Amino acid sequence: MTPDKEKLLKLMRFWLVGTFIIVWAAITLYIGLFTSRNWLQAIQLGFPIWGITAVLCAVWYFGYKAWLARKKS
Repeated sequence: MTPDKEKLLKLMRFWLVGTFIIVWAAITLYIGLFTSRNWLQAIQLGFPIWGITAVLCAVWYFGYKAWLARKKS
């Protein structure tokens, strides 16, 4: 992979990790503050959403990596 494509892949990784952290914080705060749950319950209730987000971020990352690695005709 060329250095330019490596830079693009690192940038995508940065944004996907950032997206996951933002989703994690937003869901935890929403469950904890607005549903009158304690923090342990907020974390337990957030697992399905975090799992879906993590899987989608991983799929997007590996799909983007494959797209960058394709050969141009």
